Amino acid sequence: MKKIYVMVMTLFVALAGFSQATTNTTPTKDVNSQIEFKNDTYSFGKITFGKPVEYIVEMKNIGKDSLSILNAQPGCGCTTPSFKPNEKFGPGQTVKMTIRFNGSVIGAFTRYTDVYFTGGLTKKFTFSGEGVQEIPATAPATATQKINTKN
Repeated sequence: MKKIYVMVMTLFVALAGFSQATTNTTPTKDVNSQIEFKNDTYSFGKITFGKPVEYIVEMKNIGKDSLSILNAQPGCGCTTPSFKPNEKFGPGQTVKMTIRFNGSVIGAFTRYTDVYFTGGLTKKFTFSGEGVQEIPATAPATATQKINTKN
């Protein structure tokens, strides 16, 4: 019985030790001090359900070192980022990323893409809009009523 008690207590102490949170002493780099973004937050407004849309994010290197995009991770399968992986852009240079959305939403939506750069820099691009059903074009009204002339 004592052995079981000692094993349970040892297990409890070990698990309690692993559950302690560690503090990150590495300072995080501010991506906005290295890269200037255009359209990192974008609104499509109203879009037709099922019709793909896209927009372009421009990124200008305002730092002193060359950078490159390592990866772009969309928040869902309805979003597709398009860029040249590992393409270097030096100080003063601009690169572009096209973000496509398949339009598979009715109602308000917000989606995002996490972008990872060299040097430990990351940025979240977000876009929003409202998916609406396409309103069918209406044909001109025609008179189809028969008038009964027999009394």
